[in-house]
Amino acid sequence: MRWPFRVAMSTAAVMLFDQAVFAGQFLAGTFGALPTHRANATYSGIAVLVAAAAGVLVRWPGRGPLWPALACLGLFGLIALQIVVGFARMLTVHVPLGVSIIGLAAALAVWSWRPTENAERRPAENAERPAESAERPAENAERPAESAGQPVESAGRAA
Repeated sequence: MRWPFRVAMSTAAVMLFDQAVFAGQFLAGTFGALPTHRANATYSGIAVLVAAAAGVLVRWPGRGPLWPALACLGLFGLIALQIVVGFARMLTVHVPLGVSIIGLAAALAVWSWRPTENAERRPAENAERPAESAERPAENAERPAESAGQPVESAGRAA
């Protein structure tokens, strides 16, 4: 159940990266980028909340970790703080906090795309696993010396 989280977190990470682009456009003299920066901040926060909800699906029913959902909630708190300091024009806090938010969002997006140990297996592969382990002890029981790493003497050779 990682696909909803992958899509939501990747979307949020791109939107948060766009925040730096819009801020840079504003600083370069494109004053129309400031309302876009402000609106995208709201939409980015919503995207992170959607990712948090998708993070719950990673845990239930996906049997994955809970920390991605909690990390998204923490990221949302940082975004809320970022909006407050942005409206207060506290750029000495706003800029480094924005860099941190983008880095955390990117790290979550990268994590979401990493392969998992068992979650990516197809159900047919999972069904074959127990049968394989059941067959191996039977094979090893027929050749106990060979399974222990010792050579087996041939019955046709004289000692």
